[in-house]
Amino acid sequence: MRRVSALFVASLLAGCPDPQAGAGTTEDAPGTTSAPEVTSTSTAGDEPLSTGSATGSAATGSAGETTGGEPPGTTGGPEPTTGGEPAWQPKGCPEFYAQDRFPTVELEIDPSELAEIEQEWAIADEDDIQEHPLLAFKVDDTVITSASVRLRGNSSHWHDQKKMQFEVSFNTYDQQGRFEGLKHVLFDAAEYNRSFLRDRLALAILRDVGLAAPCANNARVVVNGAYYGLFTNIEKVDSEFLERTFEDPDGNLYKRRGGGSGWNKKTNEEDPSQADVEQLEAAETVDDLLAVMNLEQALLEWATEAVIPDRDGAWGGGLNQYLYNDPNSGFVVIPWDLDDTFTRLEPDTDPYTYIKEGDHGRPFYAIATADPVWFSRYIDAIAFAVATGYDVEVLQGRLDTWAAQIAEAAADDPNKPFTFDQHLDQVDDMRAFVAERRLFLDAWLDCWQSGGVDGDHDGKCDGA
Repeated sequence: MRRVSALFVASLLAGCPDPQAGAGTTEDAPGTTSAPEVTSTSTAGDEPLSTGSATGSAATGSAGETTGGEPPGTTGGPEPTTGGEPAWQPKGCPEFYAQDRFPTVELEIDPSELAEIEQEWAIADEDDIQEHPLLAFKVDDTVITSASVRLRGNSSHWHDQKKMQFEVSFNTYDQQGRFEGLKHVLFDAAEYNRSFLRDRLALAILRDVGLAAPCANNARVVVNGAYYGLFTNIEKVDSEFLERTFEDPDGNLYKRRGGGSGWNKKTNEEDPSQADVEQLEAAETVDDLLAVMNLEQALLEWATEAVIPDRDGAWGGGLNQYLYNDPNSGFVVIPWDLDDTFTRLEPDTDPYTYIKEGDHGRPFYAIATADPVWFSRYIDAIAFAVATGYDVEVLQGRLDTWAAQIAEAAADDPNKPFTFDQHLDQVDDMRAFVAERRLFLDAWLDCWQSGGVDGDHDGKCDGA
């Protein structure tokens, strides 16, 4: 496989015109690449919890690392408080998601329970999915006999797949039940994620730029002694995730409801009120957003999804996202379900104008980017995400390392709904894509940052 050298953004100017007016006002341009002013609660990189929070600046070059510094407020050396205690820092990824760990997960299920699960899968009714007791959940020397398992994923896609996807819960029968500190573990295998690496790479990019995002690696799953298949092993966005990534984890967490009609409350469910998210949804101006939302954080999240790009998340007008009402900063956007990324779009997909066909709306993004000052900040956020999270050599190195790690398991997977050659082809396509995408992003940024204007009012930069 060829390796493409990274293209670095040496200096990023902020002179970005109003995309609506064509030549709007801008803020003062910073002299060099710098982070948007984000009140972040994330940890950059993939250090497991056992090593403590990831600290220090990101390095350049080797696989698993990225370029550039860290945004203010993200992981780094703890700053002492006035009382001499170190400032709160987010924790790194749980050890179960360490990038050099490739776990084999064994599920032992009573045959009658397994038959019921298979029947649910055949019917594919998301409203009739049950928790089923596991006889045992095994990883290495750990055996848990009080866990449950259920189907997961979009049931409308199940008939196109040969492979069930699973969520295992450790607190169904024992509220204090945990596995390595986790309440749940998720095993994802979308048919179109033939590389098995889309979520894993996209989430790594989001964490690299300093955002609170789930951790992921890959896992082999064995059911009743037989190898069932290779999966993406993804951290669930739940109370444990909030405790890992936010100083105050007691706010309201919401997940976008299927069909795009509102939000499902995922924490503090004993209080039925959704007044906070209703106030956010009622926003009509930037000031309305600023009253309830950490707009700098949201802007960086949207920008990073645009850079990847993600077809079905908050930026693209899709369903897959969480909102967390952080008591310290207001609502922040948490990315979710990143299997519709990279080669699902073209390398020259515009980071500002693209919206998916049949979109579910993105009103907060539209309000912010329609404002000249905030559109300028959006360009800055794109530049920061590119410089900090989209180093071609790093991304291709990760793909090479991870593809080698999972190759045998992918080849042996008896339930993958595609061939091993198709798996290898998608890995190669992703390698080529990130190089082409970076070239396009550099040109796109150069146009806007060199005084480009939207002369024909289509939202795209037409040059100075």
